[in-house]
Amino acid sequence: MKPIIKDLSEIISFIDTPKKIINEKPNVSIFRFKSISDAENGDISFCYNIDDKTVAMINDSTASVIICPSDIPINRIHSESTLILVNNPRLWFMRCINKFIAKTHSSTIDKNSIIKSSHIGDNTSIGPFCFIEENVEIGNNCIIYSGAQIYDGTKIGNNVKIFPSVIIGSAIFGPQRNESKILETCTHLAGVSIGNNVEIGSNTSVLPGFLHDTIIGDGTKISSQVYIGSGMKIGKNCMITGKTYFGGSCVLEDNVYVAPGANIRNGIKISKNSFVGMGSVVVKDIPENTTVFGVPAKPVDHNSDTNAINNTK
Repeated sequence: MKPIIKDLSEIISFIDTPKKIINEKPNVSIFRFKSISDAENGDISFCYNIDDKTVAMINDSTASVIICPSDIPINRIHSESTLILVNNPRLWFMRCINKFIAKTHSSTIDKNSIIKSSHIGDNTSIGPFCFIEENVEIGNNCIIYSGAQIYDGTKIGNNVKIFPSVIIGSAIFGPQRNESKILETCTHLAGVSIGNNVEIGSNTSVLPGFLHDTIIGDGTKISSQVYIGSGMKIGKNCMITGKTYFGGSCVLEDNVYVAPGANIRNGIKISKNSFVGMGSVVVKDIPENTTVFGVPAKPVDHNSDTNAINNTK
């Protein structure tokens, strides 16, 4: 098997952050990226805790390289693996995957897709069974996976990934009861504006705005099975996890994290750097730098999640 990384020095030079190396060895090649519980000789792995269980896993592991937290208790470690101690080892493990297992895509449009738009950027690929309407703009270096449906009034920036079966820009405006208590609807007049470096996970629905565009800011990552309500404004570098629901006209400022299964009432504003806990029901606006949990969601003092802004090192 051909090594992914020929020598340990390639990893050490790539991890361009303050670090400490323990058990550095010459002529170490890496063949696989593995979890610490499965890693063996020739593998690189990582850990992100410093508890007793993690210390035992490091000591028992036969991985060639383990990226560890900088505050791991070294006096309790007797591993023969090469240990690279850094802040945020999970992030650097991910960066190593992106660096050393580079995946390229071809700028092809599958013949089984229906593409009406003539505004498709350079080096953008579109998978099978997609449907893209005429009044859609897609930027450069995007990947549109199979089964995505993108409707008129949608503008997508550069380096965007749209995963399978995403629906963007198709909706009717919220029903209103008439004098006879019959529900009436009408079409949306606005669209969806998606920034650069955005990712939208499978089976997510992004509704267009009624009179103003639904906006998703640069760098935001949206997981699978998310409902983005009409006219939402999502800031930069937000993280929205699976099975979350947003009513229409919500506002998320920059760097907001929303954990799985949260429900946010229409019109709610979640200010920058805030964190919404798993399964929370948000019925009131959330101030900056605030963590909320519960039903209804209320502020709490402690948040150990590594993606919380206050915990980012």
